[in-house]
Amino acid sequence: MKTLESISFQNFELIDEYLNGKLTSVESQTLLRRLTIDHELREDFDLVVEMSTDMVSWPIEKKNRIRIAFATRHSKAVVSQSKASLAKDLVAYGTATIAAAGLLVFVSGLFVFFAS
Repeated sequence: MKTLESISFQNFELIDEYLNGKLTSVESQTLLRRLTIDHELREDFDLVVEMSTDMVSWPIEKKNRIRIAFATRHSKAVVSQSKASLAKDLVAYGTATIAAAGLLVFVSGLFVFFAS
């Protein structure tokens, strides 16, 4: 299991610059491509994101960069930020949340029905 102490300093700097929007678009695209093939960089990226305690207060641009990085490495295709649609993601997550809430209500109803 990877720990914060075992992160490559070079990877940490690169990830930090990406998350803070300090990389050029070419450098960002290169990082996103590397995330699809470089297992160590992927582990370092995951750990940096996981260890970030102030994630809730991050600006939307920073959260968007993380979403693009995760989407890219899972689909094996580099997604440009202009094509990334936050609205589509919100609708998809909202729909899934509503479905999960409905299922929870249904299961709770069954529990109450059988318990009485």
